[in-house]
Amino acid sequence: MFENKILRLLFLIAVVVGISAYFAGLNIDVTRDAGKYATVAKEIHQNGNFINLTVHGEAYDQKPPMLFWLGAIGFTIGNISNFWFKFPVLLLVFLGIYWAFQLGKSLYNKRVGFITATLLFFSFIYSLYSMDIHTDTPLQAFVTLALWQLFEFIKTKKHKHWILGFTGIGLAMLTKGPIGAAIPAFAVVGHILLKRDFRFLLDYRWYLGIVLALFVVSPALIGLMNQFGWEGIRFFFWENNVGRITGSYVQAINDPSFYVHSLAYLFLPWGLLFFVTAFSEFKALIKNKFKTTEYFTFTGIWIYFIILNSASSQLPNYIFAIIPLIAVLTAKWIDIALREKPGLLQAFNIIQIFVVIVLWFLIFVLSFYLFPQPKWYYWIFVTAGIGATYYIYSLNDVYFAKLILPSVVVFTCLIFLANTTVFPYMFGFQAPPKAGRYFSEKAGENDKLHNYNYEQYELFFYSQPQANQLHSFDELKTVAGKKGNWIFTDENGFEEIYSLNLETDTIIEYKHLYLNRPAKFINPKTRDEVLKPMYLLKY
Repeated sequence: MFENKILRLLFLIAVVVGISAYFAGLNIDVTRDAGKYATVAKEIHQNGNFINLTVHGEAYDQKPPMLFWLGAIGFTIGNISNFWFKFPVLLLVFLGIYWAFQLGKSLYNKRVGFITATLLFFSFIYSLYSMDIHTDTPLQAFVTLALWQLFEFIKTKKHKHWILGFTGIGLAMLTKGPIGAAIPAFAVVGHILLKRDFRFLLDYRWYLGIVLALFVVSPALIGLMNQFGWEGIRFFFWENNVGRITGSYVQAINDPSFYVHSLAYLFLPWGLLFFVTAFSEFKALIKNKFKTTEYFTFTGIWIYFIILNSASSQLPNYIFAIIPLIAVLTAKWIDIALREKPGLLQAFNIIQIFVVIVLWFLIFVLSFYLFPQPKWYYWIFVTAGIGATYYIYSLNDVYFAKLILPSVVVFTCLIFLANTTVFPYMFGFQAPPKAGRYFSEKAGENDKLHNYNYEQYELFFYSQPQANQLHSFDELKTVAGKKGNWIFTDENGFEEIYSLNLETDTIIEYKHLYLNRPAKFINPKTRDEVLKPMYLLKY
């Protein structure tokens, strides 16, 4: 795809460094949702029950089991650690990028497939959520598999693509519920209807495929039925996805532009390119009276995007599942610009030159002011990256390389910095992992650790024996003050314990960062303001 051997070598080096950056993120501590998911996976590994899910010993219904199965498999192969929780998921991420390559190739051509895979691998959202694991991380991979195979089924009518497509839907539902079926349905049904191929919708395999998908997702349904009865089934099919959209399950303030500005940074360094691409796509559709070769990306992206922007619950990771389709659409227009639209290609180049300059500036701000801790070898990468960028821009008649490679180079340097310096530093201000590890190392044979007044789950993952959850002040009073008991709590919990006037053997205070409020932490001048005290008490 690149014009000479040196450019191909530069791309290969960027891939190797990028893989190193991805792997560096596997050792960073888990927190918040990822901490909960790691705890569920840990309990599966320890109790061997893959169907009836638990978190700190209590029945769990919030997410289907696929992510937890992957983590439990990792723990079985290796050990209970950050790395082995995330590693199987990362392998699935890489597999999903390959499926996205095949999707782009199937929809258009091999170059679109290659560009699609490149945009995904070198994107902030893929690197971020391979480090900070969400259920959307494996979800997007299985959705991509389903989209690729179902489009192949539309083209060829072959049974194997039908089977693999609906298996992909089942696996996606086994990861995050009905949303795993909704996105492929938007793409497939929208494409067939706009193509006016109505008779194809009468093919019995579409309806038999629903049965196949439900068979694949049946372990999740069996577990919910065992633990919660029909209410668990209703929760799976309605509340846990639709309830978040309507606000009946999760209430939040809606921002109609949330996913627009979220895409601008989540799809770095390609976000601005996608906005121009989306404009070009709509312009072309209107000009051609909505006649085009495929409506797969159009309905797959925009129906879901409209639903997300109107939903009551909005989180950045919710957009992840359609990023492969967004990448395909962007790759399509890059290919068009390279082949037949020099004016558009020039606009794309101007945008990416601007992005490259901004990202190099960001790297230096991060390195010299916000988080001035990079190791000496990082500056070798930066120097080489700047040299490579200058070399690429100095060449003539290498249009594809000039558009793609400088962004790849600078993004690789940025994410390597993030996963080796910035994120380890930020996540280092997490009190629960420190407290859990300290207890595991120092506790006596019969000592017990209790969690009080902290709503997240990291402590349960990092402690061994695993911590016990205290749900009320009355429960707290039954364990506080008794020899061999340890209590982890926040500032308010510490005041409640202090009011009991009990003699304490050891008190350890930690400075804790709640990572849902990182804005002031990024600024060194206000960093200490957001660090809250948390405590580990031993009796």
